[in-house]
Amino acid sequence: MTATTAPALVTASGLAYRVQGAPDGVPVVALHGTPGSRFSGTPTRDQLQALGLRVVTFDRPGYGDSPAREDRPVRALAGEVLEVLEHAGIEGPVGVFAGSGGSAGALAFAAAHPERTAALSLVWPVAPCADEAGSPGMGQREWVVGMDEQQRGLHALALQDPVFLRDQLEVHLGAHAGAEGIVADLVQVQEPWDVDLAEITGPVDVWWGTDSAVSPAGHAVWLSDRLTGALVTEHPQEEAHWHVRRLVEVFALLGERLGARARTAEELAAVAALDAGGGGCGGDGGGCACGAGGCGS
Repeated sequence: MTATTAPALVTASGLAYRVQGAPDGVPVVALHGTPGSRFSGTPTRDQLQALGLRVVTFDRPGYGDSPAREDRPVRALAGEVLEVLEHAGIEGPVGVFAGSGGSAGALAFAAAHPERTAALSLVWPVAPCADEAGSPGMGQREWVVGMDEQQRGLHALALQDPVFLRDQLEVHLGAHAGAEGIVADLVQVQEPWDVDLAEITGPVDVWWGTDSAVSPAGHAVWLSDRLTGALVTEHPQEEAHWHVRRLVEVFALLGERLGARARTAEELAAVAALDAGGGGCGGDGGGCACGAGGCGS
């Protein structure tokens, strides 16, 4: 995805990222979903400023301006998050946010670097699917419950013929839609993650609902049961765009977990009314990063 903004900051390996919000704010790293980019999945820049947050977002490999990478295990995704934080000069513990397809990398980072993860917030997370004995993951039958036929077909095709799927996505979504990143996400989530969720020790917030055929509610339940002390917030089925409208609340609570001042309902409403980019989910032309359905995903 592209946007008419300042050129991207780029790490040594080519990961494109940006930093927005309050320059001296509480640091947060946000991982977009499937699809998405560094321009999606967060409140607008003015809203982040008002919340007192300094948020780093980056194009995960195969999306936006970050080149695709060879197949790699989920545990390796932790290194990408650390690479971006170090290049941005952000030291010490941070808040970690992820929407749907970004949840694997966020969980990998939180497990591998608990000393750098002060709090974790997941919106419509995706759980691993692995039937092999001893592999931590949902069984195939359980994993697809609530998932529509199109999503089931995409996941199956990603394993059977990833090159064909990538080409078809480029035809239908455009050359800059992140086809390589989408395929990588679809494949990785169906392979053993080699991530020990028990190593995640900080506070975890899981936000989910019952109306997504893309990231089924069962995934959030499976993860929540295995994340120590996870606080679960469920939304009613009829709120199709809940994950967009509530992003300010999600980030405000994450900031509070990190030591930022708690906000009253009136203050949250005032922040939500700010609109620096006019783009809804992400506010700056990036579209939906959650993959939960309801943002054109």
